[in-house]
Amino acid sequence: MPVRNLQILVALMVICLACYFQAERLKYAGKLGYAIVKIKDNYVDEIDPQDLYMAAMKGMVSELDPFSEFIPPAKYEEFHSLIEQQFGGLGILIEGPPAVPQLTVVAPIPGSPAFAAGMQPGDVIERIGEQSTEGLQATEATGLMRGPIGEPVTLQVKRIGVPQPLSVVIHRGDIQVDSVYGDHIRHDSSWEYLLEEDTRIAYIRITLFGEKTVSELKKALSTIKGSARAVIIDLRFNPGGLLPAAVELCDMLLDHGTVVSTRGRNNRLLHEFRADPGLSLDPSIPMIVMINDHSASASEIMAGCLQDLGRAKVAGERSYGKGTVQQVFQLENDQTALKFTTARFYRPSGKNIHRGEEMTPEDEWGVHPEPDLTRPLGDLEELYLHLRWRHRGDPRLMTATERPPAPRLAGDPQLKMAVDYLQQVLSKQ
Repeated sequence: MPVRNLQILVALMVICLACYFQAERLKYAGKLGYAIVKIKDNYVDEIDPQDLYMAAMKGMVSELDPFSEFIPPAKYEEFHSLIEQQFGGLGILIEGPPAVPQLTVVAPIPGSPAFAAGMQPGDVIERIGEQSTEGLQATEATGLMRGPIGEPVTLQVKRIGVPQPLSVVIHRGDIQVDSVYGDHIRHDSSWEYLLEEDTRIAYIRITLFGEKTVSELKKALSTIKGSARAVIIDLRFNPGGLLPAAVELCDMLLDHGTVVSTRGRNNRLLHEFRADPGLSLDPSIPMIVMINDHSASASEIMAGCLQDLGRAKVAGERSYGKGTVQQVFQLENDQTALKFTTARFYRPSGKNIHRGEEMTPEDEWGVHPEPDLTRPLGDLEELYLHLRWRHRGDPRLMTATERPPAPRLAGDPQLKMAVDYLQQVLSKQ
């Protein structure tokens, strides 16, 4: 066959394959578009086809697993703000119904516009601009308070001990959300990582694995260098976050070994992440990682890795059991996205982390604390735990004269157990 004819044949084959794959992609898109048009034209009430499209996307992804989701425009910015740890807002931690009757301030974020404006824990926000907060959920209120930096937001506030409502004007700022906390906050809004009850022990709480978590932990470890003789890393109530952040945090504490491996379809090995030489903390310093049944995903990677490689003891209670990796695929000019599971991850020991729907407590999943460091918390104890965190996170409550009674170690039995263990270890050194 002449070379020219062979080139033409190969080109035709490439075109045919391209057409085939294009047809495969369009086959279901055409059916979805046909259904939307049919409903739009024939449904008994007039309906927006955009709403139908959004509902179809949500329904499709909901069939996959509980951790996959379609992210619509209304949630897209909030999703990225969480991971980026940054947004335009007032800087108020709030809770709403049904936890409290009406929108209530838990605490202003230190250094935020709300903090500067004098917002106080317990303030009831009755109006946001012209919008009443009666029956408003915390997520809805957060959306009203976020927006362009510099724009003012007027809050009508009911404060305990003040007979008349207050009108507070706050200009939105660039809110930097911490993901690494210490034992208590100082008056300059910096964290003190050495435990008030025993300054030989550093306490570092990580609330999520975001884009700034690595630099925050580096700063914390640098702060305690030369002072701490033992370290507690608290991952309780940490839902996870970015896989690379979890890998880097483990790498800071290890100089060798597999941190985590991921496997995709048909159990095919995708990645094996290993620790590089170099440490941010003296390996002779004893360490405890705390977890509970709300510690998930990246939290379980870190706890399982440090436990398997013998770098830390694990305390608290069994973790959640989310051992899957979700990847985000942006759609429609970055205004919507698909987030769905693309892999499962495994501990250095090869143990499974993920708890499937059919699994029982006897099956292998999650991360277990050491038998002598296992202590579940009841509902009331969890309330005291959050009260301890709340009090220690507001610098206005940290003066000797004004500080209200707050649970010390006894208010957090799991932390007390970890401290008692480390104190015994230190007494033998």
